[in-house]
Amino acid sequence: MATLLPRWNLSLRTELIACLLVTSLASTAIVGGLTYQRLMKKFNTLVMQEASKNFTNDVQKYFKTYGSWEEGQKVEGFRAFSERHRPPPRTDAGGGVLPPPAEPRPVGPGLVAQPGNQPPPPSPGGGLHRPPFRFYLFGADYRSLFTLAPYKPGDPIRDEDRARMFPILLDEKVIAYSSPQGEPNYSDLDLGYLSAMRESLVLGTTMGLALTLVLGLFLGNRLSRSLRHLTGAVQAMGEGALRQQVPVESDNEVGVLAQAFNRMSDEIARQYEDLRQSHTQIEAMAAQMRELSLRDALTGLHNRRHFDNQCAQFFASAQRYERPFSVMLCDIDHFKSVNDRFSHATGDEVLCRLGEILQQSMRGSDLVARYGGEEFVVAFPETDLVHAREACESLRQHVETYPWHEVHPDLRITISMGLCSDTNLASFDRMLEAADALLYRAKHGGRNLVCTD
Repeated sequence: MATLLPRWNLSLRTELIACLLVTSLASTAIVGGLTYQRLMKKFNTLVMQEASKNFTNDVQKYFKTYGSWEEGQKVEGFRAFSERHRPPPRTDAGGGVLPPPAEPRPVGPGLVAQPGNQPPPPSPGGGLHRPPFRFYLFGADYRSLFTLAPYKPGDPIRDEDRARMFPILLDEKVIAYSSPQGEPNYSDLDLGYLSAMRESLVLGTTMGLALTLVLGLFLGNRLSRSLRHLTGAVQAMGEGALRQQVPVESDNEVGVLAQAFNRMSDEIARQYEDLRQSHTQIEAMAAQMRELSLRDALTGLHNRRHFDNQCAQFFASAQRYERPFSVMLCDIDHFKSVNDRFSHATGDEVLCRLGEILQQSMRGSDLVARYGGEEFVVAFPETDLVHAREACESLRQHVETYPWHEVHPDLRITISMGLCSDTNLASFDRMLEAADALLYRAKHGGRNLVCTD
């Protein structure tokens, strides 16, 4: 199973421009997408490295300041500590970046953090204060040091996080292990870089599409002007006017195409005329051959194949609509002796004349055929047994009184007939078998008889 593609009535210029636009857009999208993907990957790697470096430095400072994680937790949380040591940049009224504030007074082990030592609140927009990455932190014994889903303090490290962890050293001694978690949480500065990168890609794509549109219009107009005559001539040929001539305006490929088209048009028109004449002759011969295939060569009557096909339909219609239908099978009495006494040529003449008698005696709606040898059949559609018997009896008398002496002085011809009108039989073949049995009865009953069921 085949789906058909939709068709649009577009000019060559429009199709060319569309192809250029699609190609440019696809190329730009692929290049831009790959570039953006590589830049994002590199950017994320750099952000990750920087965040990991800052996180490691914060952990080292935390351990160095308080001596251990447990001692540090008694004074202040790690997040408050890291935010206090890495405050967000400040800006002046003109938007310039100010130098960082003075380092606050450190809070030693066992001391309580003063209000002045608390981390500054985040900027209203979240800005540069939010961490770019989140990290799991585990102690030297591989157990979590703080709560970060799915870990709680003291939970052992999972295998998938163990594969990504890296040690944090202080004085060449492993004090903890960290493992990155999740995607980067970009700062405002990072988002500014990404926005500028996307704007550059969009601008480049737009300029490329505009250039493609201009070139497409120029090239489309130039090519369509040369091909317009060819297109009109082809359309005219499609509508039946085969002999077309187009002007040759150049010696390039389009000009060569125009010359070839003119020659082709003349040749097609000539061959079409020859073909039309041949087709007319072939149709006449085919009709004649079809008719001959349905006719007996000697008598000109329909043959057995045509008779069987037609009568099968007559019989089916008679049964379906409960209409009368009769069939008669006849045979020339003592036909073998005719061939033996008077020659086969005389026998053929008898067959031909009997065929003419049958054609003349039957109605136009009746079907007459030579069934084989000296046997003939007649089908009587819409005819019951009584009327069919009357027609057969008239035929028998006509054959008996025919001037056969014109063929040979001593020639006398009679026929025997079996007539069946029983449409309750299983098929037309059974009906014909019944007529054949009645013909056999007529032969044994003295010949020159009509036997019915």
